[in-house]
Amino acid sequence: MSNSQNTQATSKLFQYKLVLLGESAVGKSSIATCLVKGKFDAVQESTIGAAFFTQTLAFEDHSVKFEIWDTAGQERYHSLAPMYYRGAQAAIVVYDVTKEESFERAVNWVKELQRQASSQIVIALVGNKLDLVSEAAEGSATEQRPIRAISTEHAKQTATKYGLL
Repeated sequence: MSNSQNTQATSKLFQYKLVLLGESAVGKSSIATCLVKGKFDAVQESTIGAAFFTQTLAFEDHSVKFEIWDTAGQERYHSLAPMYYRGAQAAIVVYDVTKEESFERAVNWVKELQRQASSQIVIALVGNKLDLVSEAAEGSATEQRPIRAISTEHAKQTATKYGLL
């Protein structure tokens, strides 16, 4: 048996279900693609229902396999979400830092997860699309760059209030 086969035979595999939730067009699919493929595509097709990915990370004595469910954000797919977050050990709830309503929707997702998902689920609140914000004028939008609607401090306070990463 080769050294790499021996390592694989004796290492432990831990498997975790991870779900991404958030309003439509906040960047859930982009985050999933970056996690799995290590690349960013500026243009993504809307997810229909959910997309599924796997990512395995190898460490010295164990491997961690993530089953990643990227859910659709459109309201018409909301009723399907419990099917995807059921049994999940982790959730990433995503919002767009330039859109207040996406943050409010993210907080609603957090509340739903805390009511209906496993009591052991780990939830991370993630602000996305910071690269779209104008650095020079966070208080005023330029023609091409929107203003930041959700401050880092507000997001941190919300995460602390709900016990989130």
